[in-house]
Amino acid sequence: MTYLLSTYWPWMLIALLLGIAVGFMTFQRSVQAWRPVSWPSWLRLLCLLFVVGLVVAVLKWLPGLAGQYLEAALLLVGSYIVGYFAGSWLASLRAAEPAVQQQTAMAPAAAPVAAAPVATALASDGHPGQRPPSIDRVATPDNLKRIAGVGHANEIKLNELGIWTFSQIAAWNHQNAEWVGSYLAFPGRIEREDWIGQAARLAQGLETEFSRRVDHGDVPTSL
Repeated sequence: MTYLLSTYWPWMLIALLLGIAVGFMTFQRSVQAWRPVSWPSWLRLLCLLFVVGLVVAVLKWLPGLAGQYLEAALLLVGSYIVGYFAGSWLASLRAAEPAVQQQTAMAPAAAPVAAAPVATALASDGHPGQRPPSIDRVATPDNLKRIAGVGHANEIKLNELGIWTFSQIAAWNHQNAEWVGSYLAFPGRIEREDWIGQAARLAQGLETEFSRRVDHGDVPTSL
């Protein structure tokens, strides 16, 4: 093992840095993001293969040169996985910046909404952007939890704002997304997770990878 570490450490470093970059860019910033069920399918498969390979290596089922190649591959894959979760952790820290700091920095943006009485009242609470239009509860509300990033808590908060359908979210502009993101205390998350794009597809009766998992009961937080 010492020989492998001394030989492959540059490649391990590259795999680690690549994992950090991918994890930082693709991490789903939601309450269920650290649970395996919310990981990308390719990551779950990679982790499974890593565990299987680790068992084979520990039990020495592949002797000789084949076993050495397996151990080298495990070092590289393990470095990538560690890097991925390190990048995800860094991204989650960035997403969890105090909402007060975000609101203070963007406070001047609240002034232009003075023409809308409802939006003006809520802007005084420090929410930048513009509150999206609301409607009364519809007979058959859409299951907003089919949007990646919208769990039970967020769906309830959206309903309290008069948001019941995918078409409403699909019609949001940047200012609406900014206002709702501040109201829900995670500025920028709506844009990062593309709620509007997901809602537009769902409003047309189409599916997303996440909505299919929800429909199949594979996302416990959305049941």
